[in-house]
Amino acid sequence: MNYRSVDLGNFEFHDAYFTFVGFANGTLTLSARHLNIHKNIDQNPLPTDMEIELATITFEGFRIESFTVGGTREMDANGKCSAVQPPCVFEGQAANDKLFNELRVGSTIYEFGILENGNYYFDGAGDELWFQTQFLFNSAIVEWDAYRKPAWYEEKSFKV
Repeated sequence: MNYRSVDLGNFEFHDAYFTFVGFANGTLTLSARHLNIHKNIDQNPLPTDMEIELATITFEGFRIESFTVGGTREMDANGKCSAVQPPCVFEGQAANDKLFNELRVGSTIYEFGILENGNYYFDGAGDELWFQTQFLFNSAIVEWDAYRKPAWYEEKSFKV
């Protein structure tokens, strides 16, 4: 790979598309499309945030804490929302199974970050309409060979 970063803060994950590559000995490997890297860092010599063609993300010491599937809500005639089905939280092996299934079919990632409790998380959709997974890891490496184009929010044709 031509480029490598160990700082997840160098990236924008919104609308990235993750797919499962493998999991062995606590190492989770994903491929990512539509991952954007910030400008003004060593691995991006260009003057704008750039979309990476295809990245490999490797999490060493990956440990899942939970996998939550979104509940459903209904709005009544008065415009009041109420839960029809509450979110469902999976832990342990069931959480691993749910996450790996989502990654095998491919998942669009809406948000990636760290929570106040120190857990990393990402929100996404794949087979499930919405899910959140919380996890920990010892280190992460993002590797890629080429840039595709300026990030969607940097394109001149993009208008708000």
